[in-house]
Amino acid sequence: MAEQESAAVRNANKLFRKEEQARQGAAAWKEYVEQEDATRLKTARLRALRLARDAAAASTSAASAAAPVRKPSVKSSSAKK
Repeated sequence: MAEQESAAVRNANKLFRKEEQARQGAAAWKEYVEQEDATRLKTARLRALRLARDAAAASTSAASAAAPVRKPSVKSSSAKK
């Protein structure tokens, strides 16, 4: 009779371990998905910031390229010959 009880206890422990592992696996998967979502959101935000920065830089460089400011050149008459 003691062997049957120990077999029943072993079986119960085995089932408990499986259930516990399944719960831990589900929790780990949920955490993984949450981290992936956070990474996607952060990447999208940083990409939008980068594109806005590049667009602003392009518009300022285009504006400065459209109207270049030159200093008048001064030629001296006493140049070395």
